[in-house]
Amino acid sequence: MAANTAKIHNLGFGFLGHHPVEELTELVRTAEELGFTSAWIAEDYFYAGAFSLASAVARSTEKIQLGIGVINPYTRHPVLSAMESAALDTVSKGRAIIGIGAANKLWIEIRMGMPYSKPITATRECVEIIKGLVGQGKLTYHGSVFQVEGVELEFQPYRRDLPVYMGVKGDKALFQAGQAADGVLISAGCTLEYIPYARDLIAQGARSVGRNPDELRLAAYLPTCIRPTHQEAVDAMRPFVRRYLGLHGDKPILTCAGFDPAVLRPFREAFLAGETCPNEVTDEMVEKIVVAGTADECRARILDYMAAGVEMPVCFEVGGDESPLEQLKSIHAHLLAD
Repeated sequence: MAANTAKIHNLGFGFLGHHPVEELTELVRTAEELGFTSAWIAEDYFYAGAFSLASAVARSTEKIQLGIGVINPYTRHPVLSAMESAALDTVSKGRAIIGIGAANKLWIEIRMGMPYSKPITATRECVEIIKGLVGQGKLTYHGSVFQVEGVELEFQPYRRDLPVYMGVKGDKALFQAGQAADGVLISAGCTLEYIPYARDLIAQGARSVGRNPDELRLAAYLPTCIRPTHQEAVDAMRPFVRRYLGLHGDKPILTCAGFDPAVLRPFREAFLAGETCPNEVTDEMVEKIVVAGTADECRARILDYMAAGVEMPVCFEVGGDESPLEQLKSIHAHLLAD
């Protein structure tokens, strides 16, 4: 069979939030030099904050887009998030993309003592406040979670149309993203079959408020592992997939691919209990949840995601025996180099 040499466009890379600032800056600078078009920085508790990391990176790069993927609506009031988002966009000269997601009850309520109330509504209201304040400069907003009364930015944003995405995966959240956000960032561990499912819900939400669904962008974290043989890649990704089986459980992001919910539930139950599920992570699970295989197989898989509607594929840091720098160079050599 002939190798698939089709070009992968608009490929980004997602970084975990635990890197020291000097290391992350060098990694993103390398990603820019290698031709990645976006770098996404996760805000992982309890490491350095994403805005500080992204601002440092912005001063050492020139053209790569800088995605915040993602912050939550609770630990910063949405007005503060709007201030920081506009400031980052200014520092980066219009390269910022802001991702908002609900985080989780463990971090917000159990660890930090803040009520984890109405996560979908809070996420949407945060998006609306950021877009309203940056876009208009002055805002009064009465939501069910957040209230803003006559707040005005005291500086000029670099762009009034700063893009704000929602990092969500549930049906109601995807629908509301279509109503309010500029795009959606799909979580790592999403199956290919989930992409059209998600796009349909986003489109329904957009049309419900008179928006054109084609104007919303879809990005997706795609954990990618390239190895000389298919089985080597699958075996390397098994621990990563075990974690994401627990993170997602029996939700459409996995069940759209035909997985039996009864098989998925033990992984979720163990994850919530802080334990590791001993059940087998099959080759099929790995093959459907991440991008793993030879260079040709990984290229074909990413192109399949793009054909399904992902406009911004974002290879994602996977850890294990390959450093982020090695992963960047491998993906460049096999998928981006001419």
